[in-house]
Amino acid sequence: MCGIIAYSGPKDGTGIVVDGLKRLEYRGYDSWGVACRNGDSILLHKSAGKIGQVDRDRDMADLTGTPSIGHVRWATHGAVSDANAHPHLSPDGRIALVHNGIVENFQELRRERAELGVEFASDTDTEVIAHVVAEELKSGKDILEAVRGALAKLEGSYAVAILDRQTGTLIGARKWSPLVVGVGDGEHFIASDAPAFLAHTRDVIFLDDFQMVRIDDDGNGGRSLSIHSVESGEEVEPEVQRIEWSLEQAERGGYPHFTIKEINEQPEVIDRVLATDDEELEAAAKLIREARRVHLVACGTALHAGMYASYLLASRAGMDARPISAGEFPYLASMVQPGDLVLSISQSGETADVLASVREAKARGAKVLSVVNVLGSSLMRESDVSILSKAGPEISVVSTKAYASQLSVLTLLSAAVAGDIPSARASLAKARDDISQILSSGIEEKLEEIARILTTAPCIYSIGRRVDYASALEWCLKIKEIAYLHGEGFAAGDLKHGPLALIEEGIPVFVIASDEAVFPETLSNAIEAKSRGALIIAVATEDNDVFDYHLPVEPNGPQGAISAIVY
Repeated sequence: MCGIIAYSGPKDGTGIVVDGLKRLEYRGYDSWGVACRNGDSILLHKSAGKIGQVDRDRDMADLTGTPSIGHVRWATHGAVSDANAHPHLSPDGRIALVHNGIVENFQELRRERAELGVEFASDTDTEVIAHVVAEELKSGKDILEAVRGALAKLEGSYAVAILDRQTGTLIGARKWSPLVVGVGDGEHFIASDAPAFLAHTRDVIFLDDFQMVRIDDDGNGGRSLSIHSVESGEEVEPEVQRIEWSLEQAERGGYPHFTIKEINEQPEVIDRVLATDDEELEAAAKLIREARRVHLVACGTALHAGMYASYLLASRAGMDARPISAGEFPYLASMVQPGDLVLSISQSGETADVLASVREAKARGAKVLSVVNVLGSSLMRESDVSILSKAGPEISVVSTKAYASQLSVLTLLSAAVAGDIPSARASLAKARDDISQILSSGIEEKLEEIARILTTAPCIYSIGRRVDYASALEWCLKIKEIAYLHGEGFAAGDLKHGPLALIEEGIPVFVIASDEAVFPETLSNAIEAKSRGALIIAVATEDNDVFDYHLPVEPNGPQGAISAIVY
């Protein structure tokens, strides 16, 4: 969840990095820091707290120089403090370093150095990397080889940006954590996410795992850039791609925060999905039709999209398609055989568990189809066929428009497998219009009334059947991520198999019922919860006396499947 931005070029690097960190603050909330090269020194400023209110000229006027690196942090190793904020320096002050990921053997590396009398300035795993790089430099290696030598000693994941005071070289490297390079005119950027530098360039190089970038001042007012293998040091020909996202898409655009902005962008996102070519859908559908079995592999929100797709593929095309959490997939990978298909779903295309699952499946002879939002991402490059979900940059931590885009793509894809794309396009267009109507209907007052009740609830439950089960799980994930309240979703038929015992007077239970065919059964479950004193909040096509609150949605698609996008 942390963010990295680094700059090498002729401009005020600190100002560019501070601006980039503000664009990345959605990734980290508790501390931040900046380091820059100024002559023969590294100037450092870091602080616990948020960077959003920092004024570059007022608060950091003396911090000038280039190259510059910066970081926003969500604490993992070490408490929230100035000392534990990134960047971290090597003992001799030559190296400044920022890091995303986890160094799994940091205790061992730290203990070895502590026994030699080395003192550490923080409690983080990241500082150990700076120490090891400095040791490699003392053995006579140049900065690229020193970083390679240090990374070889690390176990775990990393995305690092490293500034060498002596040479002015900037190094970036990645393993199981995303890192992208921005290519400008006489200036270059390294970041964990492209929106950090979209104000300056849309030309990017997506680093693969075990790749590193070296950026040097060429002595003529420009910067030289080279890509290398972390493992061999061999230089790799870079592939520069152009991001179609605009800076405006990555900004709030007058909205108070990104979450509400991205909720309101959903009709536009569905429109972009509707522009997906039939040929693109048919190429993906061919892989599904030819598969012996389909494994829908994803994490979090994307896993719920996979659950949605499993119902559509089963009901429309009779496919054996089963959702599996990417974190658990390696333990079940022995069931994968040649002829199987992994359908992987990801917003970023960089989720470590998803990538590990894809590689495991490919090693066992399976094909890979991906639904992914980021052009050029690792997942897209490692797939046999991929379809872009076209959500644009999703800045909010909680997924809204990306989820809508995933459901929309999977709707079209399942329709292509069944040979009925036109009806799916018509249903999606209706879903787009229904969302627009809800967003402009003045429903906010009713929602705020419900929200005030939820703030005092000890827990929140949600139930649904078929595709509504996926919606129930996704709704409760939203409650956890956005409101820090406990929410738990259940298949409605499972309510009496344990969860009903948790229902007490006033406990909110969301009843999600898009499928009219199973509405009587879902209503029966709502009555069971109501008999225990639950507050019933229903999202359903029709009202009922059992409901304390009713949020209406128009029916759409077979078994209400497409209205699940609106729900």
